[in-house]
Amino acid sequence: MPLVCYALTYHHMKTRSLILSLLITAACANAQVPEEALRLSWLNQMGTARNQAIGGAMGSLGGDATASLVNPAGLAFFKTSDFVISPTLQMGKMKTNFRGTEREDPNLQKFAWGTSGFVFGGQGYRGKNSYSISFTQKASFNRSFRYNGNNNYSSFGEPLGDEFAASRLTIDQALNSPDISLTTKMALYTYLVDTAMVNGIPQVIVRSENSSMLHQEYSAEMKGGITEITLGFGHESNKKWMIGGSIGIPIVMVDRNSYFRESDATSALNDFSFLSYREKYRLSGVGVNLRAGAIYRPKEYIRLGLAIHTPDMFTLKETFESGFAADLENLFAPNSGYDSVSSTTVNNGIIPVARFNVNTPARMILSGSYVFREVANVKKQRAFVTADIEYLNYKWSNFSDPKENTSDTRAYYKPFNDAIKASYKGAFNFRLGAEVKFNIVMARLGFASYGSPYKDAELRSNKTFLSGGLGYRDKGIFLDLTYTYRMNRDVHFPYRVSAPRANTYAGLKDNGGQLMLSLGFKI
Repeated sequence: MPLVCYALTYHHMKTRSLILSLLITAACANAQVPEEALRLSWLNQMGTARNQAIGGAMGSLGGDATASLVNPAGLAFFKTSDFVISPTLQMGKMKTNFRGTEREDPNLQKFAWGTSGFVFGGQGYRGKNSYSISFTQKASFNRSFRYNGNNNYSSFGEPLGDEFAASRLTIDQALNSPDISLTTKMALYTYLVDTAMVNGIPQVIVRSENSSMLHQEYSAEMKGGITEITLGFGHESNKKWMIGGSIGIPIVMVDRNSYFRESDATSALNDFSFLSYREKYRLSGVGVNLRAGAIYRPKEYIRLGLAIHTPDMFTLKETFESGFAADLENLFAPNSGYDSVSSTTVNNGIIPVARFNVNTPARMILSGSYVFREVANVKKQRAFVTADIEYLNYKWSNFSDPKENTSDTRAYYKPFNDAIKASYKGAFNFRLGAEVKFNIVMARLGFASYGSPYKDAELRSNKTFLSGGLGYRDKGIFLDLTYTYRMNRDVHFPYRVSAPRANTYAGLKDNGGQLMLSLGFKI
C-alpha cells in the first residue's frame, strides 16, 4: 500500500464529495449516517405466531392482532374480543468474510416478544367496530460479530487524513475546531495524522499508510431494539368493504461497544506499529407512525387489501465515548512512539450529545387472499392462501433538526441526506402463506423475501424466511407454535475512504431460527 500524501491546498477533491464519504466512516462516531437510518427501516414483519407461520402476510387476511401493524382494516373481522401473548426465542450464529478471511461466531440465543395485547371486537352499532392495543418488538439488535483480515489497499487513517487536509487548517486550529470530527482530532493528537515537508511543500501524511500490508480487525457487541405500542381500529362498512387505521409509537434503544485495530503486517520499521479505536455508543428515542388500509371482498372467498404506512418519525438522542491509541515505533525516541487519548480529552471534558430527527421510508402494501369455504362461521373455513407485496424506497429516509426547520439546519443535514440518496434504492418485499384446518388443529407454511436496500449491486444483501407452524383453537383458547428459519445477508464497512477509491467491507451472514409461541383467550 503506497504512502499517500495530501497537499494542504488540496485542489484535487471537492469538499462535498469528501464529506459524503466521511459520513459513513465508522470511526467518526455519529448516528446521522446511512447505516443508522437503514437500521431503523430494513425490518422484517413481526407479529403473532400465527402470522409468522404464514410468512408475515397480513395485508388482506385479517382476524389477527398483527393486522394493526400491516393493514388495520383486518381488525374488522373480529366479532369477539381476544387477549394474546407471544414470547419468542431467537437463535443463530453470525458468519463473516473480510478480505478472504472467514470467521464463525458462537451460537447466540436471545428472548423477544411478538405481537401481544388485546383486540376488542364486535363493538359499536351492530357490532361493526373493532379496537386493539398491542406491543411488538419490531426489531432486536442483540448480536455480536467480529472479523479480521489483511489489507494492502486502504487504511482506517486515510479518511481522517482526508478530512484534515480538506479543512485547510493547521493542527492547532483543527484540534480546536468544532467542524473537525473527534476521531480526526484524536488521530492528530497521537500524530497518526500529521504534517511534513515533502520537496519543500507542506503535506498531510497518514503514518499507517507507510505500511505495504495492514492487518485489520473489528468487533462489535450490540444490545437493544425497537418496541412499538400500537392502537388500532377496524370498521366493517358492509359485507364487501372493511377499513381501518392505527397509530404506532416505536421506542428505540441501542447500545453498541465496538473496537477496531490496525497493525503493520510487515517487519519494516516505518514509524507505524498499530492504531486502535474503541467506542461506547448509545442511541435512544421515540417516534410515531400512522397506518391506514382497506380490504375489499368482490366475492365471499376473495379478499383484496391495500395499506399505506407513513414514515416512522423518530426524535433521537445519541451519546458516545471513545478512545484512540497509536504506536508509531521510534517516532519520538528509540522505542518511544506510543500515545493515546480519549474523546473527552479532545472535547474539553464534554461527553458528546446530539439530538436529531429521522424519518424512515413510507410503505405501500398490496395483498390478496383466497379463503376456501368462506362462510360467516369461521369454524367451517377449511383453508386459505395469502400473499403481500410491499414497496418502500430506502433513499426516502432523511435526517432533520428536532427544533427548527431553517435554511441553516437544512444545509447542515443536506450532506447526510445526500449520502442516503447516494447509497440506497427502492425494494420490493414479498410474503406468502397458507393454512389448512383440521377441525380444531391448523397446519401452516410461509415464505418471505426482503430485497436489498443498496444501490450498489456488489453489496449482496437480502433477507429470506421459511416458516411452519401448528395452531389449536377450542373452547375459547387458542395456542400457536411457529418455527421460522432465517437466511440473512448484509455488509459492514469498518470505515469509508474518499471517492472515487473503492471501499473494503465485510460480508455478514446471519442464519438461524426463531421459535414463537402465542397463547390467547377469548374474553
